[in-house]
Amino acid sequence: MAITGSYIKVNGIKVYYETNNGPKDKSTIVCLHTAGRECRQYHGMMEIFEEEYNMIAFDMPAHGKSWPLPGNKAINEYRAYGDFVWEFIKAMNIDNPIVIGCSVGGNMVYYIAQHYPVKAIVSMQGSDYTPHIDASMSDLLNHPYCNVQYSHYDFSESLIGRDASAEAKEFILWGVCQEIGITKKGDLGLYNDFDVRDGMKNITCPVLVIRGEDDWAVPEYECRELMERLVGTKKLMWKSVPRKGHFIAVEAPEVVCEVMQEFMADL
Repeated sequence: MAITGSYIKVNGIKVYYETNNGPKDKSTIVCLHTAGRECRQYHGMMEIFEEEYNMIAFDMPAHGKSWPLPGNKAINEYRAYGDFVWEFIKAMNIDNPIVIGCSVGGNMVYYIAQHYPVKAIVSMQGSDYTPHIDASMSDLLNHPYCNVQYSHYDFSESLIGRDASAEAKEFILWGVCQEIGITKKGDLGLYNDFDVRDGMKNITCPVLVIRGEDDWAVPEYECRELMERLVGTKKLMWKSVPRKGHFIAVEAPEVVCEVMQEFMADL
């Protein structure tokens, strides 16, 4: 296994990232994790693509092994989140990246494609408009009388697909046990405020939309509606994955990689 980790400073923040040390003769794939989690979600895909694509996944500030913002804070506004992703890409000297993401990361690729020069984007369990988080739930994510690792456990478990392996399910739920209240509240706050519908017409790069069918949090009609707004893209591809859920990159990395191979073949 050739996955290695390192640190780089981005806007003064120590950011942890991992790479599969894949070939450098193709565009680099930059991976964005789900809310509250970290870059290990992409190990399965990194191992599959080890001989074919150079992949880099990183922990956003206040996630995983990355440092928080000054004052022990997390990013809680989606524009600032997307802009930080691009600052990381610049700091890594990555040109013409393919940016992929899941959940909040799957949302963020649409913002990035509207504002920055990317070769293509892949959105897994993402949308361009997600006002779905109840205010009372958000308050409990970082509350002195509530433990996010316990309060959010059943919620996360309900998003996992029926056919996820025991190993994938255990890893996803271990991720819940490692979550930080400040971080999770920031992520779901910006997720709840996320709305880039007006800019979807400006996306011109190729777009791949992937959805696990068991994910009740991101219904298929939302994906269908956002694809109708992608009127300027050079290429649009859709993949629905039966019996898989919200954490599709962990639950079915081999399926995601197979679909991405098809999508990227003529880029």
